[in-house]
Amino acid sequence: MWLINGTPSLFTDLYELTMAQVYFQKQMHDTAYFEVTIRRLPEHWGFFVMAGLSEIESYLREFRFSQADIEYLHSTKIFSEDFLSYLSELKPDVRIRSLPEGTVFFPGEPILEAAGPLISAQILESYILNILGFSIIEATLAARTSIAANGAAVVDFGLRRCQGPIASIRSARAAQIAGFKATSNVFAARQLDFTPAGTMAHSFIQVHDSEEDSFSSFAETYGQNAILLVDTYDTVEGIRKTATVAKQLLKEKGVRIKGIRIDSGDLVKLSNFAREYFKENDLSFLKIFVSGDLDEFKIHDLLKRGAQIDGFGIGTRFAVSRSAPAVEIVYKIVQYGNKGLFKTSPDKKSRPGRKSITRVKDKFYKKDIISPLKSQPEDLLKPFESGEDIQTIKERLVTELSCLDDSIKAVRDPRKYPVELTV
Repeated sequence: MWLINGTPSLFTDLYELTMAQVYFQKQMHDTAYFEVTIRRLPEHWGFFVMAGLSEIESYLREFRFSQADIEYLHSTKIFSEDFLSYLSELKPDVRIRSLPEGTVFFPGEPILEAAGPLISAQILESYILNILGFSIIEATLAARTSIAANGAAVVDFGLRRCQGPIASIRSARAAQIAGFKATSNVFAARQLDFTPAGTMAHSFIQVHDSEEDSFSSFAETYGQNAILLVDTYDTVEGIRKTATVAKQLLKEKGVRIKGIRIDSGDLVKLSNFAREYFKENDLSFLKIFVSGDLDEFKIHDLLKRGAQIDGFGIGTRFAVSRSAPAVEIVYKIVQYGNKGLFKTSPDKKSRPGRKSITRVKDKFYKKDIISPLKSQPEDLLKPFESGEDIQTIKERLVTELSCLDDSIKAVRDPRKYPVELTV
């Protein structure tokens, strides 16, 4: 569990515990089946990407009520002594079926099923939704960003604007799944075995006597890994000074610095100027990276307008998913004992019973079919016990996206993927 001191059991809404106490008093311990779905896609999204199972594994492994947890619950004067004694020994006995991480999916599909004694399965709701909701948002957004970048390198710059350290790790892991090249988040890089990357801040340039001095100092220290930030003052002049420093280092030490980063201004015009200027000065090896409030829409538009860019640093809009900060992810009971359960609430209807998902494919995925549970190897919902290595998940997502028609993956106004219900 990331950055949580102690046990995670109190990461729950109070009503999970108040309901559990009634279940305990009434001896309602039959097996319950809950399923997780997302009701709708955000605007301009054509698909979701499954993510978060590794953290769920950790959550289930560490779940227990510590003595301090029990003492706090006792202090609320809501819970009886016998129920608190029950909680002190509770280790949720649940079985999980889930879409594997890196699988694409669509609204209304069951993406995870938790099965176990009613209290065990119910009490997990809040934090499972917390884990899955943001993990799926970020994995999907990272995939959309990689699609928009069309092969250019993308780096996660989102730590400083993320809503908390745990969210920053979830976003960095999503970036890793979707094929980003690196993260600026050093903690996440260590935790995830992900490449750390960064350039310099404007303050580094400002504290030197001149912009050229700052470039020389940085380039001398970091050599072939040096990326110089050129827009602190005049960006065109910054590009020219980079060329001067790059030529000098190449001549004196035979070292080719990596390139430049542009963080503001007309990125099409400036990147094209830089490309041509470096070419004219026999510095075509210099890479051009850009940043500055980017998202998949801006990246798509920059490349469409002819920007000559080798890589993107994407921060705030990615790390907080500004265009789609939340999704309607729900955890609903569909069966208790042998009885199928459902809701008829307006716009929130659910369908009873356990389910399977099968996917029809020729060259591309054609449609999904949700049907009553049946044992079949084609069922997309698989038993889950432990997380997979990140390379397996990355490769799965690459395969999944290659099987989606471009019209479903469009950055704007994607075509709706058909999902057929037979339940």
